[in-house]
Amino acid sequence: MRRTAIAFFAASLAAFAAPASAQPREQVESTLEAALTQLMNQYVDPVDTRALALHGLRALQALPGGTGASRQSAIDQAVAAEGQATDIPAQSRILADEILRFADGAPRDAALNAALRGMMASLDAYSRVATPAEMAPPPASVGLELSIQNGALTVVRPLPGGPGERAGLRKGDVVTDIDGRATAGLPLPEAVALLRGATGTRPTLRIQRPGAAQALIVQPVRGPVQAPPSVRWDMNGTVAIVTLAAFDSKTDSQLRAALDAATARAGSRLGGLVLDLRGNAGGLLDVAEQVAGVMLRKGSRIGNLYGRTPADSRALVARDSLLPHDVPVVVIVDRRTGAGAEIVAAALQDHGRALVIGEKTAGAGTIQTVLPLPANEGALVVTSARVHRANGARLEGAGVTPQLLIDAATGKMSLRADVAADFNADMAERLRAALASAPAESDPALLAALTALK
Repeated sequence: MRRTAIAFFAASLAAFAAPASAQPREQVESTLEAALTQLMNQYVDPVDTRALALHGLRALQALPGGTGASRQSAIDQAVAAEGQATDIPAQSRILADEILRFADGAPRDAALNAALRGMMASLDAYSRVATPAEMAPPPASVGLELSIQNGALTVVRPLPGGPGERAGLRKGDVVTDIDGRATAGLPLPEAVALLRGATGTRPTLRIQRPGAAQALIVQPVRGPVQAPPSVRWDMNGTVAIVTLAAFDSKTDSQLRAALDAATARAGSRLGGLVLDLRGNAGGLLDVAEQVAGVMLRKGSRIGNLYGRTPADSRALVARDSLLPHDVPVVVIVDRRTGAGAEIVAAALQDHGRALVIGEKTAGAGTIQTVLPLPANEGALVVTSARVHRANGARLEGAGVTPQLLIDAATGKMSLRADVAADFNADMAERLRAALASAPAESDPALLAALTALK
């Protein structure tokens, strides 16, 4: 099981496709029973498995073949029976009976998938079904980092040298259609899956570009795409600027290598660190814990997990500090900063280790655990814990509010109300002056961070 702190998904996610194999009764029942059992044992809150099975039944009504008077009557009878079922095997059998009414092959596969999705959708925004194809990603994509922004599938950036960049796609482009299918309302993993396929094939993308009067049609050539490093760094004088795009298995080692290299370039000691977490939606929980620990004193409390298993009910603690404590730190966040990145920002803020600048974060303070299903039926991504920050406050729904708020659209600065009276007046004046005189094309949050470290 991998525990992740996630809220959004990048274009490196795998294709979304139903399994092609037939679904005999034993397989359908075992999959449903495993799903209900795992949710009963692992979900962050106690669940009523009968209610979950009912959500699965009702999801079948939206499928082709799920409508019509006789079909509706059968589902209604199953709903009534499900309400009386007292144990998971009985609940699974009733739901399996309705799934098996669909024709063998793709319709039945779709019915099982719909039932699982119906159950997961009733829990929370982050619990979902991961299909077998998603667990084993295919090799070809179009090389775009994507997120859902204001309900629209938006290009965060094309990966350098990738098919999307070569086809002329830009940061901020909105992908409204993929091969004729509208992306509005699609979960990000499904939209991403439409972009995956065989090497050399071309998806047709309809693009709405900010400022353009008409939509563009772009056909990038799918090809192998190497995931970009999660850590990028640069220098401004003796100040290191480190951008963390996500928390993956290499992030901690890459961050430590970047800090070592930056320190050497600065001449043995850094003058400061800007940690840019904008757009970082999270990733692996243990890596977020490691990253926060790089900048905190050993033993410092990073946060607390609250779940229903020992692994999901524990303290997060700094264990292997690296950055000297006299090196000042500024963290930049935005509304897309979520989950694991919020854990890091909150811990550094709570311990007074960093000034946090930017926009209020996403408030996605939950942990997801990946629970495999039997017979290669994919996995459940289940919210298994909530995160509280070091000061005891809940992150979910609240997020992290920077001490120094920067409006990303206008560049205007304001101080968080509870810190305004005690904020360094000279620094505040320098920040306002720097932002007021900044060129239009500048990055206001980064400019503010560098000014604060002078």
